[in-house]
Formats: sequence, structure tokens, C-alpha cells
Amino acid sequence: MASSQPHSSSSENVISDIIKQGSERGLLYVSAGLVCGGLASIVLARGGGSGAARKVITAFGTGVGAGAAWSRCSIDIEEALKDMK
Repeated sequence: MASSQPHSSSSENVISDIIKQGSERGLLYVSAGLVCGGLASIVLARGGGSGAARKVITAFGTGVGAGAAWSRCSIDIEEALKDMK
């Protein structure tokens, strides 16, 4: 069936869907990064006075998760725009 919507509306929907999926993926990746970073901080910073080191390692894991989600969403948008041309 042919869509009765104009092409621009369809492309807006595609980008909107990609961003929605990206935000969902972002929440998942940031959570996974937080958990993995937290576990790594427990293993790597066992000393009693290493509270700051644990925070840094946990923040690094969270940042890696956020960066991975951002990169994947960016790649998905670029591919969608390339397919629309």
C-alpha cells in the first residue's frame, strides 16, 4: 500500500523513531556502564581509602555507556539519511 503522507513527513517519522530507539538504548547502555563500572571499581579499587578512585572508575563506565549509545544513534541517523537520498 502506498502511503498518503508526504515524503518529508515519512522521513521525519523515521528520524523520530531512530531518536526514540536511541534514547531507549541510551538508558540501557548507561545503566550497563554504571553497573560494569561499579563492579570494576570494587575489583580494581579494593583499598579502604579509595572512595574517589571508585567514583572515577564508575563514572568512566557510565561515560563509556553514554558514548556508545550516542555513537550508535548517530550512525543509525546517518544511514537513514543516506537511504533517503
